[in-house]
Amino acid sequence: MKVLFADRSFERLLDVLCPIFQGHDIRAASVKEDDGALSWAEVLVVGPPIPVDDSILDRAPELKLVHQWGVGTEAIDVEACTRRGLPVCNVPSRGTGNAEGVAEIALLHMLLLAKRYYRCCENIKKRRAFAPRGMTLWGKKACVVGLGGVGLAIAERLSGLGMSVVGVNRTLRPELEGFGFESLYRLTQLKEAVKGCHFVILALSLTPETEGIIDEDVLSSMERYSFLINVARADLVRRSALEKALDEGWIAGAGLDVFWDEPVSPDDPFLNKQNVTLTPHVGGTNDAAQEKIPAFIAENVNRLERGEPLKSCLNCGKLIRGWDRERSSAETG
Repeated sequence: MKVLFADRSFERLLDVLCPIFQGHDIRAASVKEDDGALSWAEVLVVGPPIPVDDSILDRAPELKLVHQWGVGTEAIDVEACTRRGLPVCNVPSRGTGNAEGVAEIALLHMLLLAKRYYRCCENIKKRRAFAPRGMTLWGKKACVVGLGGVGLAIAERLSGLGMSVVGVNRTLRPELEGFGFESLYRLTQLKEAVKGCHFVILALSLTPETEGIIDEDVLSSMERYSFLINVARADLVRRSALEKALDEGWIAGAGLDVFWDEPVSPDDPFLNKQNVTLTPHVGGTNDAAQEKIPAFIAENVNRLERGEPLKSCLNCGKLIRGWDRERSSAETG
C-alpha cells in the first residue's frame, strides 16, 4: 500500500520506517505543500501538528485510512473522515513507549522543580555547596488528572516513589479501584481534588469540554507550595491564568512539556521564569516509541490490505464496510 507520512519531519525516520513497512511504498512529505503526495496516498499517517480536515481530504481521492502517530486525534476531523467512509485509528499509549515516556517526563519536571535545579546550577557556578534545600517526592501527595494510559502510567510510578496519589477522571471506572489511589474524584470535582496536593499533573485529552479547564478557579484552589505539571496538551491550561498564578504566588511553579505555540519562541517570557521548567514536547519521543508506534501502524496497514478489522479504530462502528456498501447499492439499485 502507499503510505504517506504527512510531514517532512518524518524523513529523518525513514531508515527506521522502511524495514517496519516492508512490502509497502512509503513517503514523507508536507501535505500543505505537496498535492502530488496526497493524491498518491492510500494511507495517511499524521502527527499532532497536522490538521486533517476537508481541505486535506478533498485532495486525497485514493485515501483508505487515516492513522494518528500516537494517541491524540484532536487535529483530525473524524466526522469528515466518517462521511467519506475513512477509518481513523490511533496508537494506544500503554505498551508502546508513549505512556511510559510521558510518565518519565512528568517525573523529570517534578524532580527538577522539587530539587530546585535552576538554583542548583546557579550555586555550582558560585562554588556553593549543600544548598539549596530541596523537597522529597516521598511522602508527598500528587493529583493525576486524566486516568487513561498516560495517567495510569504516571500514577504507578508515583506510588512506587512513596507518594500518595489522588486520581481525577471524567468517569470512575471500576478498574481504577485496583491502582492504589488514595481517593478518586470526577472531573467536575477538580477544585476539591487539588487541595492539599504538592503536584497536579495533567494527563487529560484535549476536547471542547476540557479546553481551558485549568483556569483561575482551579489554580487558586491549589496550594501555594504546589506545582502544576502539564504533559498532555497546552490548551488544557489558560495561559493568562497560569501567568497570574505564577506572578502572584498562588502556586510554587510549573513544569511544561507542551506549549501553546510550538516550537516555543526563544523570546517567550516563560523561558525566563526560574520556577518554570520547559521541555520541547518530547514525552513520547524515545527509543521504545520510535520502534513500537510505527510497528502498530504497520500492523493496521497490513490488516487493511488483508481486509481484517483494524485495531484502535475510533469510528469503525460508524462505517459501512466496502462489501456492505456494494450489497446495499445492489439491493437499492
